[in-house]
Amino acid sequence: FTVIISMSFIMAYYTFKSKSLWPAVIFHAVSNVYIQKIMPPLTTKIEGTEYWLGENGIMFAIVTAVFGMYFWRKALKENL
Repeated sequence: FTVIISMSFIMAYYTFKSKSLWPAVIFHAVSNVYIQKIMPPLTTKIEGTEYWLGENGIMFAIVTAVFGMYFWRKALKENL
């Protein structure tokens, strides 16, 4: 749930800033490729990483929450 809300702030910022939906589409696609295709093969051999990494991992939630707050504050400052 945290990831969805946080990513929505990031994608909304770029959508309103560019007045186009394409930055959000590209952001979402790149995020999916990275989380679902690139990271799992690099971390599956280490026991216990399933709780920390990946699409449902705590690290993805923390990182997106930090960036979500950053882009939310940035949008407020820019009156978007």
